[in-house]
Amino acid sequence: MKKILLCFSLTVCLLSAVTIDELVKNTNENNYDLKSIDKSIEVANHQISLSKKWQNPTLSLGLNDLWLNDLSSRDKEAMQASFIGLSQVIPTGSKLEIKEKIAQKDRNIQILNLEDKKLELESKVYEYVYTILLLEKKYNLLESYEQNIKKLEALFTSLYKYQKVTQNEILNSQISALDIGLQKQNLKNMIDNSYLKLEQITYTKIDKIDENIDIKKINLLTIKQEHPKFKTLEEMANKSKNMADLEAEKKIPDLMLNVAYFQRDSKFNDYVNVSVSFPLPIYDTENTARLQAKMNMNETNDRLEQLKHNFSMQGEILKNSLNSSYTNYNLIEEKIIPIKEKIQKNIETYNSFDKIKPQESIKNLNELISYETKAIDELQKYYEAYSALLYFTNKGIK
Repeated sequence: MKKILLCFSLTVCLLSAVTIDELVKNTNENNYDLKSIDKSIEVANHQISLSKKWQNPTLSLGLNDLWLNDLSSRDKEAMQASFIGLSQVIPTGSKLEIKEKIAQKDRNIQILNLEDKKLELESKVYEYVYTILLLEKKYNLLESYEQNIKKLEALFTSLYKYQKVTQNEILNSQISALDIGLQKQNLKNMIDNSYLKLEQITYTKIDKIDENIDIKKINLLTIKQEHPKFKTLEEMANKSKNMADLEAEKKIPDLMLNVAYFQRDSKFNDYVNVSVSFPLPIYDTENTARLQAKMNMNETNDRLEQLKHNFSMQGEILKNSLNSSYTNYNLIEEKIIPIKEKIQKNIETYNSFDKIKPQESIKNLNELISYETKAIDELQKYYEAYSALLYFTNKGIK
């Protein structure tokens, strides 16, 4: 029966545990920052449709040649008429096609903003997940050492009866136990807050995380040129180029076609007025606006090159930090901790033969706790760098 209950408990734990991939999926589906950008993309799609349409025509209604001393009279002379007119701007050249391209660039920028936000949130998910796992690992470590400290306290209490230790040594062991309790409380608060931060972006209530802690050295780093931040600036530069092209097209002005029907008294014939008007490009405003658009394009291209350089340098910095933490972790785990464990075993053995003072045991044990904690700290630094690299390399190290 106990075996059945144990298997059932393990099954429930596994079912309730979530993986990073599941959390990333939940974030992409539920995060309202992403939903907001999705709405912006929908708006941009409508703007593309609108960009291809002509301006709405203008309707004019009116009365001509009103006599102030006889407003109701409409048959005094031939100029008196009621009219209805329509005015329509007729685009010339490739203005509508260029406006459509500009609207498409705006839509593409929003799509790239969405990809960039997803990448940023995925990086945060990785950071929070491994922060939680390592803090929990540190908490469990302190719990096991807390039990050892309590055993030492009991040993000191027993030895005190035979006057082999002082009362201060018993009190110091109690302080060590209380200090570990304090560290545990701080860790618990950090763990709880990290879970809340993860829930904040994933909109998922999380009880347990199912991920392995597996580190490796990074030898080759690839900063992908398809990073959404790069592509966004490329689209912005292309948009500025299109705006410069649009200003050049404005040198051939749009036409304003005006048609009006005039209805007169029955003594006179009705008539129609037709006219065409257009602005004269004599003040060179189009060239000024075109030059400004080209300057914006050049500025954006410079920003793009600077961003690529910054990403490359930041990637190298993070890679160095990651590899340094990897080396430090292995040094602590494979060299220092085994030596400290051997020393602890020797101390406990010699202590039973009264060849070493009992307080040496607690001193070495505290040092062992310190190195175990340092190893976890190196893991945390590793995964902080790893999570950031996911963003800067566009998952080039995943």
